[in-house]
Amino acid sequence: MRTKKIQNFITRFILDRSQLLKIEELDLSSQAKNVFDDIYYNGVLQAEGQFIDYRSSYPVYQFLNYMIENKDLLVHGSNNSLIERFEPKESTLFNGRPVKAVFASSDGVWSLFFAVKNRRLYSDSNKSLRNLCYTVPAKKGIRRYYYFSINNEDMLDIWTKGTIYFFFKNSFIHGGIRDEWVCKETVRPIAKLSVKPADFPFLEKTSKHAETDSMIKTLLKAFFIKK
Repeated sequence: MRTKKIQNFITRFILDRSQLLKIEELDLSSQAKNVFDDIYYNGVLQAEGQFIDYRSSYPVYQFLNYMIENKDLLVHGSNNSLIERFEPKESTLFNGRPVKAVFASSDGVWSLFFAVKNRRLYSDSNKSLRNLCYTVPAKKGIRRYYYFSINNEDMLDIWTKGTIYFFFKNSFIHGGIRDEWVCKETVRPIAKLSVKPADFPFLEKTSKHAETDSMIKTLLKAFFIKK
């Protein structure tokens, strides 16, 4: 246990000094927690797969991370608001291993990116999205680090409205990295939330890349170039 704490401290020390985008541990007031608990008990658990009504001045990403950290939920971001059930599909884990599964995340910001990034022009082209999500346990919770990059030819209709889907965590297993989760069976969301581009906290700090850029170049930009 002590060795793990030292490893986490060293990791945070290094990542805190990088140019990755960062979100500190959740530090919510009692009022915020009460608001989120109310939405959970009277919204998420009662939704039966339908949309919940989010009427709060607190940022959506804080609500998502609170659900993940305190209610054993996972989330999935999509441009499609009409999904009633998710079927396993052939894909690859973050570490490159092939898998046939439904994907979800234990990070609200990561899922928000996929919800509000307009991917219509990506499905039938060689354009790629490059992204990184890395989380490290800290004294007060979880510290989160990110990199988001879109194709440099992506100029119009970059962002769109999207949907966050909620799942019970016990239906999933870990994927290729800490915050990637997969389910190898058909799964139904327990609730969904409509989101807009402004809900994504790094809208103005998303980078751009050329498809000819190597992944090494992308990683160097992520860690050493200020956004």
